[in-house]
Amino acid sequence: MRLRDRVTRDRPPLPEAARSVRVDLLAEPEPPEVAPPVPGSADDLAGAAEEDPEAVVTGRRAGRRRPWTLEAAALAVIVAVGGLLRFWNLDRVGFRGDEAVYAGQAAVLAGVDELQRWFILMSRGNSNFLLFQRIVSLAYRMFGVSDVGARAVAASFSTMTIVVVFAIARTLYTRRAALIAALLLAVSSYSVFLARLALLDATLTFLVTVAMLCLARWDRTSRPAWLYRFGACVALAIQAKIVGVLLLPILGGYLLVSRRRLPWRAVVLAAVAFLVFLSPVLLDLASNSREFGDFLSRSSRRVSHVPWTYYPTVLLGREGIVVVVLWTAGIVTAVVRRSRADVIPGLWLLAFVGFYQLYPLKAFNYLLPSVPALCLLAARALDRLPRPSLPVLRVAATATVAVVLVAGVIPYQWRALHDDSYAGLEEAARWLADNSPATAGVMTLSHGSAQYVFSFYAQRDAYPFGRFRLATVLPGGEIVHALPSAEGVTPRDWVALWPPQLLEKGTVDYLVYYATSTTIDDPEEDPLVNTSTQQKFRELIARYGGELVHTVYVHHEGRAWIYRATRLRQKPVVTHSVRGGVVRVRGWGFTLSSTVKVHYHGRRVATAHADRRGSISLRFPVPARPSLPTTWC
Repeated sequence: MRLRDRVTRDRPPLPEAARSVRVDLLAEPEPPEVAPPVPGSADDLAGAAEEDPEAVVTGRRAGRRRPWTLEAAALAVIVAVGGLLRFWNLDRVGFRGDEAVYAGQAAVLAGVDELQRWFILMSRGNSNFLLFQRIVSLAYRMFGVSDVGARAVAASFSTMTIVVVFAIARTLYTRRAALIAALLLAVSSYSVFLARLALLDATLTFLVTVAMLCLARWDRTSRPAWLYRFGACVALAIQAKIVGVLLLPILGGYLLVSRRRLPWRAVVLAAVAFLVFLSPVLLDLASNSREFGDFLSRSSRRVSHVPWTYYPTVLLGREGIVVVVLWTAGIVTAVVRRSRADVIPGLWLLAFVGFYQLYPLKAFNYLLPSVPALCLLAARALDRLPRPSLPVLRVAATATVAVVLVAGVIPYQWRALHDDSYAGLEEAARWLADNSPATAGVMTLSHGSAQYVFSFYAQRDAYPFGRFRLATVLPGGEIVHALPSAEGVTPRDWVALWPPQLLEKGTVDYLVYYATSTTIDDPEEDPLVNTSTQQKFRELIARYGGELVHTVYVHHEGRAWIYRATRLRQKPVVTHSVRGGVVRVRGWGFTLSSTVKVHYHGRRVATAHADRRGSISLRFPVPARPSLPTTWC
């Protein structure tokens, strides 16, 4: 065996000068950049030294290698299973709020001018630069605007991620580990659930995974082209979702751990590739820098009040104990062994999980970019398990692991495929489209985005009711920011300020109350429980004489209730209490111009004006317990 055939792929590349000396000594005419090892060659055997030290000595791997055709067939079956789970019955439930926003923006990009009244081509938060929406708009131009088209784009990216994870594991580990990693990702219930939604996370995860493949290939081959591709993927990931910028710290951490040096020429060309692919973002920032900075500063103040165990709870609830145990075993194995092959997945996991754990705003979909890294480490751990010497025992052990995995995955896959958290919103919107005037306005419970479901499906002016910090795009493109609260809590603008005004002006004609199913979802941004907002909304419906005109049933249970406002002026509520000769009067449900005048035995004793929330509070002394008739104007 020649000297160059003993060099393992885990060994860092030699400096340029030393590499040229090595080439001269070996009298090899090959270029200094080492090509990927051919399966079955000495280089491929050397790459397996870490998996089985005897492989280099004996000249073969432990056990017979499966042909490439069997490997390709196995991967095709795994991808087919993953694709079937992600594409099956995508139109079972209509859009939720964020999906409607992204689909509406994509429709505007596709040339649907009617939707420009409700959707603007800018993120109201700090989430994205419309890359996903631009891709969906291409699908809309070819197949028409629909919710299935937007979700199919997300499902396609999620399915392609399975192949990329296989390629990463094939670069870093063994063939068997690569197939296991692809299988774990294909049947991941959390990934399947999010792949079936028209959200940004599946696209972001695909681009992050491709970037990690480029980094792994550069680590193994030292070819600068892979580094240039990495820079391009980072730029695209940032356009999908701004958190893709975490790929840059991952690269920096890898260079520190591996102690590799980058030639200046490679650094410059990688930076050029990054800037070229980031140019759409730079143009957007140049033309809308003020709006983007305003959105970013306001949305960054959003905080979720949840315990630190929120994300473990989400993963356990979506994946089940079997998959979570496998992921945990993969992390523990990587920490104990501290192999160089685990550096890239380890940094990948540390960057995204660490950031989201520290980031004050939580959401059920944020951890998706970490799932491929978890699958890689879990596959590595399974591949390192002791193998029985007898073929019968090996088959029995493999069958046992497969049965346990299937039994642990099936219940959670069923939940992912039959999730109906927001069922009823689409049906309510379509009913309004058929049974209300085109000029009718609608208001619904919302965390900032649910109202856009009615704009997307029914093309009606829609408004939210709830507590949130996101800016609201009013029909016509006007942007309303939530007023800051002196107490630091989530503003109540869309609970006490705007809803009464819109109803009294006749802007809002219908009120839609809906209930989600009991599933893990985004946590509240305020310590007030969700039922508090629901109670306020029911009070609003009662004050304006809400008449129930339609009910949407899901599985024979009411899920959405549509009320028509029959009273243009709300009925204010005034209460009073007497203690220690002091009367306290409180009222709510007033307009900004309302005034409460309190009379005692025909004499006016107090006057108060409503504040910006439509509330009134005053106090005054009286000699005895009075009866307090009140008037307002």
